[in-house]
Amino acid sequence: MGPPRPTGNHFILNAGWAQSIFMKMMKEQRAFPLFKFRPGLLLLTLVSLTIVLLSVPALSGRVKKPISQPSLVPASILRWPGNNSPYAVLVDKSAQKIFLYHRDNLLSPSKIYPCSTGENEGPKSKQNDRKTPEGIYFFTNFYVKNNLSPIYGARAFPIDYPNPMDKKEGREGYGIWFHGTNKPLKPRDSNGCIVLDNHNIDQLADYIKLYDTPVIISSRIEMVRPEKLKKEKKELEKIIEDWRREWERKEIDRYMSFYSRRFTAQGKDWDQWKRTKSRLANQYEKIRVEINNLQLLRNDHLILARFNQRYKTEVFNSEGEKRLFLQKNSNQWKIVGEFFEGADKRHVAIERPAVPKTEEIQRFIELWRKAWERKDLKTYIACYDTQFRSRSMGLRSWKRHREGLNRKYRSLEIQISNLKVEQVSDGAASVTFKQNYRADEYNDVGLKEISLIKKGKHWKIRKEEWQPLGRNSRL
Repeated sequence: MGPPRPTGNHFILNAGWAQSIFMKMMKEQRAFPLFKFRPGLLLLTLVSLTIVLLSVPALSGRVKKPISQPSLVPASILRWPGNNSPYAVLVDKSAQKIFLYHRDNLLSPSKIYPCSTGENEGPKSKQNDRKTPEGIYFFTNFYVKNNLSPIYGARAFPIDYPNPMDKKEGREGYGIWFHGTNKPLKPRDSNGCIVLDNHNIDQLADYIKLYDTPVIISSRIEMVRPEKLKKEKKELEKIIEDWRREWERKEIDRYMSFYSRRFTAQGKDWDQWKRTKSRLANQYEKIRVEINNLQLLRNDHLILARFNQRYKTEVFNSEGEKRLFLQKNSNQWKIVGEFFEGADKRHVAIERPAVPKTEEIQRFIELWRKAWERKDLKTYIACYDTQFRSRSMGLRSWKRHREGLNRKYRSLEIQISNLKVEQVSDGAASVTFKQNYRADEYNDVGLKEISLIKKGKHWKIRKEEWQPLGRNSRL
């Protein structure tokens, strides 16, 4: 005999089993006469139990079949063209993890890496806020160990922060990299970069295609059902196609209905943009707009539609990459930003980027240091860009400031240590180091950050920031 057993969706109560229970308890009554059983009450209890079991037939189904969790996919990857990089890199700041997804399987990440982001929470908005940006970015360069300061570990990949939308919204700062580390990895321990263990950054390098592999950095990755993602994808595809069609048809009122009233681009607001498009529609008899390779990515409430655009008229044509940024206005997606990069300026996706000119920058810093130490003001000032600014001083005021200090002190000694070079682009770099300044009996120690730009063949100092580690700094 045994307890009631589930069969299909119903419980079968074995009458013999109930009878055996009843007889056993009657025997126990004779063995323990002081404990009074009431046979009628016991029988009533067993009958009641039988009714309860027969009244819940669905219970057996719950026992046999556990509730399955719905399959979810990242909400940030809506449309992924087949001729683009097959991988996307998603950073979850709350989890301190990087998720690598392949286009053929959004239900499960191909790789998961622990990482460290900025020590301060929230999206980056200004220089030195020690925050990691949040948004949609692309890798722009590649540095190997031999060209890096030890702080960056085995290799590094800069991203394009600030991107066009960041700049539009006034976000500042630069030099955000994915890089390795020679120290034990700690959560939220960077100045704003995304840091991985050296062996993990080496692995990640195999999946990165410059200017093509998307990087989506979020406070927390949103996961949704595939059917919801598919519905939103179709909605956005229709918006982009309708926008293209109305532009091509020169239906300017309907074309402008796709733009938010907060829209700005190329120094024009919504009204100015409409006047420009109306003038061009009247100027050309026929306009042809073609788009292909549409990519749709999302971060929080912002959509990036990135595609190749070809614009043709009877006398003019252009081709390049267009980026539309869309946000929801009530229940409708509206364009808030639009950026175009012509084919002659567009970066071609590459897998082997150029090696940075770290040694060249180091030689320049040494030239600047020696000129300062020797009080060679002509060579020293020649190291600065004409648009130089520091501590509310332009280049002329800076020169007068140095002239005064040179007259005041007989000898100078400038020592530099822990020098680090971050090449932001081919024509821009950031240099940081610890500086020890000695002038006669005066001594000043602090941290210096120098922003460099390249003019022709020569590097120039555009900005200089000084953070003294002692009191009463005179620098």
